[in-house]
Amino acid sequence: MPRTSRAAQSAREQVLTDLKNDHKRVKKAYKDFEKIDSDDPEACRAIVEQVLLELQVHATLEEELLYPAAREALEQADLIDEAEVEHESAHQLIDQLRSLGPEDEKYAARFTVLCEYVLHHVKEEEGELFPALEQARLDWEQIAEAMSARRQELTADPSDDASVATGEGQTAGSLLAADGVSDDGLANSRKI
Repeated sequence: MPRTSRAAQSAREQVLTDLKNDHKRVKKAYKDFEKIDSDDPEACRAIVEQVLLELQVHATLEEELLYPAAREALEQADLIDEAEVEHESAHQLIDQLRSLGPEDEKYAARFTVLCEYVLHHVKEEEGELFPALEQARLDWEQIAEAMSARRQELTADPSDDASVATGEGQTAGSLLAADGVSDDGLANSRKI
């Protein structure tokens, strides 16, 4: 296999690191959810909404940009097929959670199932798909640029003329930055 340029290697590492950091933020939020008092519906709602936004952004990036490129480059199409089916199932749970509130008796149970499902998906993605992608000949620089632009679009503040508003006055970007981990995976000053 021909050598990959340093720029392509750097772009590949950035793409995979950003996706792994998304995974870390969801894992952390789920641990925080397990620790909170179930009699505090607003704390439950805040964490659930944060995770739903995180998952929405992450899934969109993978579904629109990474998976199509990976499908063309990998011989193991089954890895992409499984990932897409897992995303479909996660979207169903996300839709169900969005239609419920923390007062619903199965709200916490649905969120727990979603997180456990996502953690399984993360294990497969990081253990199988990402290592396969590290060996794949993709246009990593183009993917990194497109993912960065799309992430900015998805997390834009609507008061800055962005087209994507999420939540009740909060954007995915404000929640991403407020969750204790920045986009580069480093802890910021505010923790959940």
